Formats: sequence, structure tokens, C-alpha cells
Amino acid sequence: MNYIIKARELGEALSQTPEVQALKVAEASIMADPMSKEAFVQYQEKERGLVTTQMLSKIVPEKDTLALLDLKVRLMNKHPLIKAYFVQQQNYEKLMAMVNLTLTTAMHGMPSASDLPIPEEFKGMAQQILDKISGGNTMEKMQISPDMLKGIKLPPNL
Repeated sequence: MNYIIKARELGEALSQTPEVQALKVAEASIMADPMSKEAFVQYQEKERGLVTTQMLSKIVPEKDTLALLDLKVRLMNKHPLIKAYFVQQQNYEKLMAMVNLTLTTAMHGMPSASDLPIPEEFKGMAQQILDKISGGNTMEKMQISPDMLKGIKLPPNL
């Protein structure tokens, strides 16, 4: 179970990153302000309800998703502490996306940006990210077949 030990070490290391530390500070700031705390708790309850609906039925009514997004925007406009939290949450999510991509490439090999089903104008940026993940080390190349790309749809205009 060496991988469990390594995962725990990774979690401990991630907990010390500026992204995680800033997210904790932002959440503590919300909890210290009664008005922000009340609004944030209500948002979290609605978000949990949406996630539960998604888990149970796999289909979330679009109006519920839009209502939650509208509530988030209104809270961010009204409560600077909540806005700061969501900004920090976005930074945390970027960090975790990089960690997940790094884990995936370590397990399956490194794709080339030219192999990815993304618009040409994003491929240079994607290759920079992939190069950063490899740390300048040559990694096994991921084998991407045309069958693997079937069913992948990009949003219109991309």
C-alpha cells in the first residue's frame, strides 16, 4: 500500500500550498462575518441539493442549475468575502486540475497537444502545460487512437 502513503504525503504537501491556504483563510473570513456566513450556508445547502439530485437522477433541471448560478453571482456582488472565496476556490481548482493531469500522464503517458481534441489556438498553451508537467523529463508518449476521440464534442465556436 505504498501508493496510499504517497497519496497521504501528496495531500499533506497540497495542504501547504498557497492555493489551499488562501482558500482556508477565505472560508474562515466568511464564517467570521454573520451576514456572509448566513448567505454562504444557504448557497451551500442549495448546491448540496443540486449535487444530490444529480447523483440520484443524473439529470439536473436546467432551471435549477441557472438559479444556483444566479444566486452565486448575486452573492458575489453583495458579499466581498464570498467573492474572495470563489476566486480562491477557482485557484484551488486550477491547482487540482494540474495535479490530476500530472497523475494521469504519469499513469498513461504524455499526450502531445497536437493529439488533443482542442482548437488550434489553444494547442500552444496546452503544450506549455504538458511541458511543465513533465518537468523537462522525457515521458512515455500516450497513444491516442481516433476511436478514443469519438464522441468528444467541443462547444460551438471553439
